[in-house]
Amino acid sequence: MFRRVNLEKISRMAEQRDKKKSRFLARWFLLIPAVVIVITVIVLAWYYEPAQIWYRETRQERVLRETLAGIQEYNVQLQEELRSLETTQGIEDFARNELNLVEEGDRSIIVTRDGEPITEPRSNREATIAAIPENSRPFGAWTDFLDTLFGIE
Repeated sequence: MFRRVNLEKISRMAEQRDKKKSRFLARWFLLIPAVVIVITVIVLAWYYEPAQIWYRETRQERVLRETLAGIQEYNVQLQEELRSLETTQGIEDFARNELNLVEEGDRSIIVTRDGEPITEPRSNREATIAAIPENSRPFGAWTDFLDTLFGIE
């Protein structure tokens, strides 16, 4: 009535089953990442062009907003300068600072280096505004990477 159980046979069968399982799992562990990578590459290729268009437009919009803010700041400075030129003191200050004129009784000292007078640079607000688009980093530290990724020079 009782069957004799061959332990060796059962252990061999268990080993064979484990080997089949391990080969099967080894294949799946290689196949699943490969499938995920292929699907990711297809999705990225599919959406690259729309992402590139979005990035270019967003970048241009942010640069234009920075330029507009610079121009508005420039306009405020010009309005303040115009208000100061409506007074006698403002005109005198402008003549001294911008035109290097002196009033009667003032002493003028000219500092030289190698025989050339050293002068303070005049207002370069126009140059600052013109350089905003070139110096703009609308996406912060990511700007260089994104520019390279989407082919913006």
